[in-house]
Amino acid sequence: MAIEIFDAVIYLPIIVICMVIGQIYFEQYLASFKNQRSANFILTIVIVVTYLIQEFCLLQISLVNIRDAAFIMVLPVTMLFRNSHNKTWWWLLAITPILANLYVAYIKLSSFNDWGIWIAQSAIFFLVCLGLINKKHLSLRIRYTMAIAGLGIVELLYLTLLNQFRPASIIASTAGLGVFLILEGQRYAVEMKKDQKLKLLQNESERDDLTGLLNYRALSQEIENLTKRKEIHNIVIGGLDIDHFKAINDRYGHFVGNEVLNRFSTTLRDRIHSEFPNHGYVYRFGGEEFSIVVTNHSISEVHAVLQSVEHQFVQHPIVTTEGDHISLSFSAGLTNHLNGEVLDNTLKRADRMLYSVKNNGRGWIITDHHHKLEAVE
Repeated sequence: MAIEIFDAVIYLPIIVICMVIGQIYFEQYLASFKNQRSANFILTIVIVVTYLIQEFCLLQISLVNIRDAAFIMVLPVTMLFRNSHNKTWWWLLAITPILANLYVAYIKLSSFNDWGIWIAQSAIFFLVCLGLINKKHLSLRIRYTMAIAGLGIVELLYLTLLNQFRPASIIASTAGLGVFLILEGQRYAVEMKKDQKLKLLQNESERDDLTGLLNYRALSQEIENLTKRKEIHNIVIGGLDIDHFKAINDRYGHFVGNEVLNRFSTTLRDRIHSEFPNHGYVYRFGGEEFSIVVTNHSISEVHAVLQSVEHQFVQHPIVTTEGDHISLSFSAGLTNHLNGEVLDNTLKRADRMLYSVKNNGRGWIITDHHHKLEAVE
């Protein structure tokens, strides 16, 4: 009996945790090939085959050691709650009880005549998970805990119907699953902390230290994402450059120059965000060079907003902390991102337009639709 308790409370929970970690690794690897159909198909097959091998080994261990199969459903339920959009895990959740009972009947621990109970057991597992996953008002931890507890209850009812109820079954379906929940909770907490650190590092790597604006790396990723979204039907990209910024640095010093950059970037970002909510983005490329991306708005609308921003800087000079009044103007080039066009080509076109402005007196905004340079009065 002591060995059965050890198997139910320690041995099996640890084995299942290791299996969960293995499947998580496979899914993460699969995610890196999401845009490659052939690789995606092959990796899905690998996940399914690996899962079936894991379940077969787990079923044998469970039956030999404690004559209880409560743990065989833990793996598909866990993976389903991690990613309920993966149809593969829904199918595996549905067929696992049936396959497990077929094996149990094959080794004569139950009868093939109990097939109705097998189907009912599979349906109950499926419906319980479906119901809990859709209860969004409850936290994921609570829903997952309820699902695992449900596994234990259903298993005990199943064994009662088959007159195979044993003390070890109570231990496995209560204490054993409880230990698994504790171990999985700790593993999940560590995973979340790791993900938060990675997101923080990613955010820091995509932000400009001085202005807090997104940088070129973030722009490249954002454009790639935008081109894949069906609701995006137009992308305007602009290059901006503060006119004669070097003269500001030479006259007032770099600290004032940094203050000017911060004030300029804050004003530009606020206006773009307010005029194009959820469709306007501002980036800093370095120095006094900036870029904007606006989706689902015309290039003329963007042009009008930039003119308004420049009027604002001309009519209302920046007042620095040292009391200096500095009027700003900027040069800009706006262009439309073409379907299927490489981002660098769009940026190069916007950059060429920007430098044509700078070579013709600065303080102008040129667009694809305005080949004649337009100055701000």
